[in-house]
Amino acid sequence: MFFSVAMALFIAAASAIPALAGAWTPDQGHGEIIVTTFFEQANVAYNQAGQFTPTPLYRSAQGSAFVAYGVTDWLAAIVRPGVQSSSLAAPASQTYTGLGDSEIAAQARVWRDESTVISVLAGLRAPTTGGATNSWLAGPSQPEYDLRLLLGHNLALAGYAGFVDFAAGFRLVGGTAPNEGHFDATFGLYATPDLLVLAQSFNTISGPSNNPNTPQWAQAKAQLSLVYSLDPSWRVQGGGFFTLAGQNAYRENGLLLALWRKF
Repeated sequence: MFFSVAMALFIAAASAIPALAGAWTPDQGHGEIIVTTFFEQANVAYNQAGQFTPTPLYRSAQGSAFVAYGVTDWLAAIVRPGVQSSSLAAPASQTYTGLGDSEIAAQARVWRDESTVISVLAGLRAPTTGGATNSWLAGPSQPEYDLRLLLGHNLALAGYAGFVDFAAGFRLVGGTAPNEGHFDATFGLYATPDLLVLAQSFNTISGPSNNPNTPQWAQAKAQLSLVYSLDPSWRVQGGGFFTLAGQNAYRENGLLLALWRKF
């Protein structure tokens, strides 16, 4: 029981709001703010063999404000502060309310034509505490470093405008936790000029680990949502996400709501 609770606590800390940055960078002097709130819960996890195992009930409400600003016509500055309130039921009986998954980053566009863009991103994920913590739900106590390669492509499907966006990255994790590889994919299709349908996949696989409290883990999530344009500057988003597969990871399900603002 101790190992399963420790594993669940580690994954609660490792689970993060998916990165929102796409391959396209804002124009110089312009940007976008996306304020997102979501709720997730799980009482089942994937064990070492990828099979279901019961765990203490995990619940988390989180919020973040993703801000991207075009410093030049090819370079964007990104800030994403986050807050969270999370709990893990008995026998762990832990709660945490405070700073959540947060990062600062710089994204540079390295190539673009009429329909395709390639960019690179370097970011720093902030620690949620300055040192030791009484709750693993608080997240990492040391800074983590992200490197990502992003590719976006505009397309048309059956007369509808759309796009695909891919991101592959590596996260250097401090402490005893293993480093992580990330791969995210987004497919967007405009059902109407004002209604965007988004289908997304967020995937993480860590490196090997010999520490039973921070084991090797993997998780694949799918997210479906609708983004509706209220006017040229404001959009709203609503949807849900669920876990498709994993190893030493929660089987999370949840809902999200977001407000987008171009400036």
